[in-house]
Amino acid sequence: MLAQKLALSYSSKIAVQAVQMIAMFIVARIVGPTVLGTLAFGLAFVSMFLFIADLGLGSAHIKLISEGQDEGKCIGTFAVLKSLLILVFSLSVLGYYFVQKYILNIAFESKEHEYVILIYLVITTISQFMAIPSTTFAAKTEQAKQDIPNFIQITLYQILRIIFAVLGATAVGLAISNLAAVVLVIPLYLYLFKDYKFGKYDKELAMKYFKISLPLLIVTIVQTIIYSTDRVILQYLTNSEEVGYYSAGFSIGQFIRLIEASVGLLFFPMFSALIAKGEFETINSRINKYERFNVIFILPLVSAISICSDLVVKLALGHKYLDTIPVLGFINISMYISVVTLPYMNLISGKGLFRQSAYIYLYSLIVYAVFAYVLVSPSVFNLKGVGIAGSLIAVNIFLGILFAFYSKRKMPDVHLFQSKIIMFYGIALSLLFLVVYLYMDTMFSHIITAIGYLLVYFGVGFLAKMFKPEDLRMVFELLNSKKLLGYINSEMKNKK
Repeated sequence: MLAQKLALSYSSKIAVQAVQMIAMFIVARIVGPTVLGTLAFGLAFVSMFLFIADLGLGSAHIKLISEGQDEGKCIGTFAVLKSLLILVFSLSVLGYYFVQKYILNIAFESKEHEYVILIYLVITTISQFMAIPSTTFAAKTEQAKQDIPNFIQITLYQILRIIFAVLGATAVGLAISNLAAVVLVIPLYLYLFKDYKFGKYDKELAMKYFKISLPLLIVTIVQTIIYSTDRVILQYLTNSEEVGYYSAGFSIGQFIRLIEASVGLLFFPMFSALIAKGEFETINSRINKYERFNVIFILPLVSAISICSDLVVKLALGHKYLDTIPVLGFINISMYISVVTLPYMNLISGKGLFRQSAYIYLYSLIVYAVFAYVLVSPSVFNLKGVGIAGSLIAVNIFLGILFAFYSKRKMPDVHLFQSKIIMFYGIALSLLFLVVYLYMDTMFSHIITAIGYLLVYFGVGFLAKMFKPEDLRMVFELLNSKKLLGYINSEMKNKK
């Protein structure tokens, strides 16, 4: 069943990303980088405070249910705590908005920026209430119930925003199309969650939530600062156009991060249960399969898109987005590093070492702040979007090294980076591809070089027996539509 859950996770995220990218290519050409930048800034402005709506309680909910705590009491207690935090979150965003505008007298770039912020506040507030059922689904590793509503919502949004863009809507209209999609999918979440029992609020259980979540609060705040302030920093230091260039590159590379998010929600409860039983052999086996899949099948895709970023941007977005080219390459690399080291982050959480995780993220914040200032500041390197992307690469490498180190230190039976040889092969061949690609000077030669790279990558890999038949069988297992549909059908029918 794990194969089908991973298959659904990967396939749904890839399908979502494909839909998003197609819509983004169409909308970006119609509305231009300034409108995209306005939307990205509005979302980032609201997201800066998103940690308040969770405070680590989502991870605590997953851990407590996966460990066998009373499900009804967990749902009831989590719902009460989550609702209170959502209220505080909404008031915090509004408070900061009014303080900036009326007390600090820091003007927004336009009225549209203000409207977009308020619309995204409504969107995010509704989404956070829907996180009550979706986090419960994650705790029970019910992948279909997580992925299908999300896929429907995003697909509706892409359709609506294309229609709105064609009709001449600006940033406000496109934000409203997002709100409409969120509202339309609410009944589906309620339907899937209707048979779950809400127990009474339990004070002792609430204390367990906070005991787990308080160290995670630091993690959540740091993650918010690192991954949500990038566009806000660019907006304040540059303008909406630069944010648009950055956001376009980020959107193209988003498929990697979506995979990371979905697999992380599977690994966390899974590792928590396996660590409790001491089944490290199973943990190592699953990490090995995950690493091989990423190196054999995801790495060449990331390398091809990063190195051929000029082709991707010109063909997909047009010449208005030439400044997006270097951003895309750096963003892809930063996201892939995070994907590779994901199991070790989840091992620390699964072990319950939340305080250790908090320290790691605090150290990473210092790394991010230093790199962001040096690379982005107009008084130093002034690299704008490229500088922010470079900062993310630095901080993700730092996080990966520390999480791997402490995973081995706290759990000696864990085997680190079991696919070192093929990882070295993949990186070396990708660097050779980059050198050859830079020597080519026509679009046709670039395309031929990219195709040649992929053929050599897989050809040599299988001939040298670094890639094995079971790797292909793993892919075929993931693509087994009969088993996948059977899993989806069984889960969607079994509401509890």
